[in-house]
Amino acid sequence: MTMNRFPALVQGFFLERLMAQRNASLATVSAYRDTFRLLLRYLADQRQCAAAAVTMDMLNAETILTFLDDLEVHRHNSIKTRNHRLAAIHSFMDYVSFQAPEYLGLVQRVKQIPFKKAATRVVSYLVPTEMDALLAACTVDTWLGRRDRLMLTLLYNTGIRVSELTGMTRASVMLTPSGVRTVRIWGKGRKERVLPLWQSTQGYLADWLREQGESGDPHVFTNRQGQPLTRSGVMARLQWLTQAATPHCPSLKGKRVTPHVIRHTTAMHLLQSGIDLSTIAIWLGHESIQTTHKYMVADLQLKEKALSKTASPQVPSGRYQPSDDILAFLANL
Repeated sequence: MTMNRFPALVQGFFLERLMAQRNASLATVSAYRDTFRLLLRYLADQRQCAAAAVTMDMLNAETILTFLDDLEVHRHNSIKTRNHRLAAIHSFMDYVSFQAPEYLGLVQRVKQIPFKKAATRVVSYLVPTEMDALLAACTVDTWLGRRDRLMLTLLYNTGIRVSELTGMTRASVMLTPSGVRTVRIWGKGRKERVLPLWQSTQGYLADWLREQGESGDPHVFTNRQGQPLTRSGVMARLQWLTQAATPHCPSLKGKRVTPHVIRHTTAMHLLQSGIDLSTIAIWLGHESIQTTHKYMVADLQLKEKALSKTASPQVPSGRYQPSDDILAFLANL
């Protein structure tokens, strides 16, 4: 009986390739882990195959393609998410080609699955009145409201990613010799950055840590059960706050407010305040300033300012009268 190598290859991929050899960040490991969880669940549903019984031969190009289509059609994942899942599978197949060359044919066919092109949309962000409405929706006479206010203020003040917010610990909060409270963020690619806080954010954060006391969990943000707040937990609260704020700010109606939209909001407001792109890139923890350039593309005020410095063409007044001789008109084109 031939030994099933798939379980050992998956374990080796995570423990050896990602953690030991690449020293991948926790966020990367978690994202790749979620991809394999989804893939194994898909095989369980479609083939009634338990995870322990999955073999490498099952992960052929046809299966991977139908899995990717299922992500879009049934899970309603975006093309960007689909491509992230495919990138994780490609990375696994690279490892398999080295560890188990007998599957090289299968690996090459899966590696030939291309990334899907997605439409490039202008970034979505909130205007100051909309951010004010969200903050006003926090009922600060309750524990949940005070946590929501701090969560929103920190997201807006720092522009951090949701993973950086949920991973923030008490050790991340620093008091410098000058007395200015800052936060240390570990972002994508294990890059560290230190961000200053507004006086209001400092006050909310100090009050919150004092209220929480010396709890067993080191995370700044927890749920009612004392467990670390999750991405879905943050998203659920933002949805609730958006619904609560919409009657007082109609422009929020129909808007999908996510942690990343607030990150875009921070970047846009910095840009509109005259902060240069290099500083914004450092602030957000971008690898390249080209990533930050998209905020200039989205800034309507910047375009209107440029337009105001350009003279409009001088078009003669009066109604256009077509020539009676259509052939003469066409000949002169």
